[in-house]
Amino acid sequence: MLNLVLIGLSHSTADVGLRERAAIPQEQIPTVLKTLTGLPGIREALIISTCNRVEMLCRADEPEAAIDTLESFLCADRSLDPEQIRQRLYRHTEDQAVRHLFRVACSLDSMILGEPQILGQVKSFYALAMEAQTAGAYLNPLLQAAFRAAKRVRSETNIGEFSVSVSSAAVELARKILGELDRKSILIVGAGKMGEKAVRHLAASGAAKIMVANRSPEAARELAAQFNGEAVPFQDLAHWMAGSDIVIASTGAQGIIISRGMAEAVMRERRHAPIVLIDISVPRNIDPGVAAIDNVFCYDIDDLGAVVEANLQERRKAASLAEKIVEQEVESICHRLKSLDVTPVVIELQSRIEDICRAELDRYIHKTGAQSPKERQELEAMVNRIAGKISHPLIAQLRAHHADATQREAFLTTIRRIFGISTSDSK
Repeated sequence: MLNLVLIGLSHSTADVGLRERAAIPQEQIPTVLKTLTGLPGIREALIISTCNRVEMLCRADEPEAAIDTLESFLCADRSLDPEQIRQRLYRHTEDQAVRHLFRVACSLDSMILGEPQILGQVKSFYALAMEAQTAGAYLNPLLQAAFRAAKRVRSETNIGEFSVSVSSAAVELARKILGELDRKSILIVGAGKMGEKAVRHLAASGAAKIMVANRSPEAARELAAQFNGEAVPFQDLAHWMAGSDIVIASTGAQGIIISRGMAEAVMRERRHAPIVLIDISVPRNIDPGVAAIDNVFCYDIDDLGAVVEANLQERRKAASLAEKIVEQEVESICHRLKSLDVTPVVIELQSRIEDICRAELDRYIHKTGAQSPKERQELEAMVNRIAGKISHPLIAQLRAHHADATQREAFLTTIRRIFGISTSDSK
């Protein structure tokens, strides 16, 4: 047995309000981990607490009993209603717990399939467990295997190569039309959340010059300052458009801001150099008629939605291969951890067989009388050989990596019962 247990709740089982109440602040995690491993039967522990999930992974003496222990602890520590949270929690043990951890690290269980941030987050939480000294002989190799699986998924699939947000899709479209953005000028019309996301993606893409125009000059200045950009006057929109290669409109205005007439004037000033206009506003801020103008590439939210859906389909295809990689890595680490698991049983088995043989030797000597030192030494050597010959095939079978997991576990259980090796002896 692996004796692993994982409980948690995530974006797929609990709303943001419950996740916020269950979240454990990062600075508190080392202390919480030490408290957790101080509970009866909990040997090792890892906590993952992000905006989208709160999970506890533990090595426990009795996984089924540990589920109740962890649930009670989480409810008490976070002041949660047990009845409410138990309906939202998922519970995994053994291989299932390993598989869940790997899928999380590989971004197969994320709100946005394939997003790369979760791997870095898992690594940071592992570092906290190392700091608290609650990751030991089992969780250490398990986490390293999870990171290896995530690396394989990134290098052997293209799951992270397709934009799956409207803002990132807008940037992707612009790059496809104009090439790399490091020498392009970008004008963002609007300083709201969508505009900010667009600026963030553009900055990450290496855009050379970012300008922000907004009806509120102060909001424009605040957004531009975050990305070393420039706030420009909204009333001179046509002038700034003429000097831009990409224009992204993202305002709360209820009508057209960029008309076909304005776009035609801009193109004359640009001498018909190509320009990309992207409208991520609802209702639209750019007149759809501008798409008919030569060298004007105009896209609205529906166009971007189609790009996002196509990219999601590509990510789902990649996820199918990623799942196969996860299964390979899960099988590999589970075999390794189960090999670790039998070591205490092997030691105890050898000890029990040796004790039986010595007891019989002592009974023989007591019955037949005193023996010379040489004779006793010979008898002891013979008894040790017998003990070794009895234990060797049993130990070889226990350590057989090729054995079927179910058969191996059944054999391990049988050995424990025959020789009186308790579960606690094998930890």
